[in-house]
Amino acid sequence: MSVEATVFEPYPFKIGERILRRRQGKLEDWDVIAVNDKEITVKCPFHGMELTWKRSSFWYGGETAAPATNKD
Repeated sequence: MSVEATVFEPYPFKIGERILRRRQGKLEDWDVIAVNDKEITVKCPFHGMELTWKRSSFWYGGETAAPATNKD
């Protein structure tokens, strides 16, 4: 088992923020147009396409930490 784990936490998205999402080696440009506790809605600034994503944990900051030990 690894002695370090990557820390995931909710990113504090803000309406009007421009984000870049890396997928399959490419960066996708998105504008944040709506945010609530469960979802984030983004809009492509070039094509106008809108998507709503479940607001799960998004990695940011590159932080790692020691995982909790599993004592059965």
